[in-house]
Amino acid sequence: MPPDTGFDRLTDKQHTRACRCRATGLLTIGSLIVALAWAGPVLADTVTVEISGIDNPLRTNARKSLSVAAKHDDAWSAAHIRTLYRLAPQEIRQALAPYGYYAPDIETELTPPTGDADIWQAHFTVDKGPATKIRALNIAARGPGDELEALQSAMRNSELATGQRLVHSRYTATKGAMFDAAYSAGYLDAKFSASAIRVDPEEKRAEIDLVLDTGERYYFGPVTFKQDLLADDFVQRFVPFSQGQPYSAQELIDLQLVLNDSDYYSQIEIDAERARAQRKLEENAWFYDLIYPPSDPLESIGQLRIPVTVTAEPSKGQSYKFSAGYGTDTGPRVGAGVTFRHLNKQGHQFRLDTRVSQIQRSLQAAYDIPIENVAKDKLSFTGTINNEQFGDITSTYYGVGVVRDTGWQLGRKRAYLRFQQEFYDLGDGNRSSVLLYPGYNITLQKADDLLFTRQGVSASADVHGAAEALASSTNMISAELNGAAVVPITDTTRLVTRGRLGAIGTDNFEDVPPSQRFFAGGAQSVRGYSYQSISPTNDDNEDIGGRYVATFSVEGNWFFYKKFGLATFFDAGDVVNSVGDYSLNKGVGLGVRYGSPVGMVRLDVAHPLDDTGGDFAIHFSLGPDL
Repeated sequence: MPPDTGFDRLTDKQHTRACRCRATGLLTIGSLIVALAWAGPVLADTVTVEISGIDNPLRTNARKSLSVAAKHDDAWSAAHIRTLYRLAPQEIRQALAPYGYYAPDIETELTPPTGDADIWQAHFTVDKGPATKIRALNIAARGPGDELEALQSAMRNSELATGQRLVHSRYTATKGAMFDAAYSAGYLDAKFSASAIRVDPEEKRAEIDLVLDTGERYYFGPVTFKQDLLADDFVQRFVPFSQGQPYSAQELIDLQLVLNDSDYYSQIEIDAERARAQRKLEENAWFYDLIYPPSDPLESIGQLRIPVTVTAEPSKGQSYKFSAGYGTDTGPRVGAGVTFRHLNKQGHQFRLDTRVSQIQRSLQAAYDIPIENVAKDKLSFTGTINNEQFGDITSTYYGVGVVRDTGWQLGRKRAYLRFQQEFYDLGDGNRSSVLLYPGYNITLQKADDLLFTRQGVSASADVHGAAEALASSTNMISAELNGAAVVPITDTTRLVTRGRLGAIGTDNFEDVPPSQRFFAGGAQSVRGYSYQSISPTNDDNEDIGGRYVATFSVEGNWFFYKKFGLATFFDAGDVVNSVGDYSLNKGVGLGVRYGSPVGMVRLDVAHPLDDTGGDFAIHFSLGPDL
């Protein structure tokens, strides 16, 4: 028999039981007593419970632990109430123990109903007593992964310390952090050889042992795809890890997400069982290990590699999409598209999209070829037919191009080359232009929620140019920068800001077609002014677009009920042909907001502050804030 040390030993199972708000054993006994009590007369009695002497979170946990304070649909008898009342002191003690208070002094008082009232009064005065302090603390890691930085960090950052009050949640957090660090690094056999809290209630002291044995590290083995839709050498490029890389469950999750997003498959199943792990020793590895000893000494006898099997069911050969909407800028609009997903074994796809609204009719086609990082990068050959109203000018253009679209950590990068022929009338007769222009576009976007953003930022920059020496009808270079930010102010308020800057460098602006010019005004620009109505004009007072643009917007939102809110805003901006001509058009207004499943619904009433604007303008739009 082990010597009596004066400590009560809590194993993990016992520790978990002690942390519960109620003692299962006591409730079981209480349930039997309750059953007997209900055999007597039933009274419509309820209990008001008051706990004094302790503050939150102790008081909250104590109240949750009390059977006599539990909600109930049926009436309680007097005998039943007295039974639950007698359980209360022990329940309170168990509720305070996880916070380091093992010997509280509890005074109880139960007052029966008086007069016609049927409410009992239960009062508990609690003196939590001195806290139990940690006298001895043993936190350690053993095994091949004992020097793993993430594991060492978990131990260094533990809130457990000698001399500090014993708090069970800190023990649980430390234990979880240590195990997660080891497991996520590939130590799948990690387990605690010692994990216990020993408490001496009389001396108010505790000893903690928390020792993790990491076991051997596991690594990724070969990845096998069970599918015949795509070539194996192509589909292997989706795998975000390589053979011999430490095993990580997160990497498998990333693989599943990437395959789901690829649009090639309708169902993905990934099997990686460590029971199938096989030891793999690279050829001539012993010589390399002599010069550069591995961090894991067991690597010298070979890595335990887990084979991964991916079973994939192909998606349908074609996908279709349809859309419809309304905005004050565009009027009613509809769209339709089809994607041919499975053109060949190398993952090529073909897309066809059409859009129709009051201001635009377009048909776009694209042939996509995955490149490099096939999950994010593609080379697209595009064709476009577009009839669109820019300001008061109607333009029709035909274009073909090639786009290299690649992902980066915060957004997208696009390098493109486009050939475009455009037909239009600026008020002085029919015109046409031909542009062959290379360009580069970069976007970034980061938000807590893209559809209902509380905090986030987005930005885009585009630059492109054309030259007469390269088959274009004019020399020009265009640059544009857009940005938006959402900043939380309180739990129910936020600040939304937007800005836009653009400029065109050219020796003959008259030859720049409408699709390349700048316009402002509308629901996503300067509110209070109609869509693209802020612009230089021709002799007929028609808006024909300008050379420079600058706009900004500041908006405050208050969400008074869930995702319903109000907005107030100030917008300003101008489009000019000479920087010295800037004279900001300003608008102010109020609006309502609703965070719908497809983005923010906005309805605004705006008033222009300059002399040329109307009295009020109504703007309606739908979509993300960023």
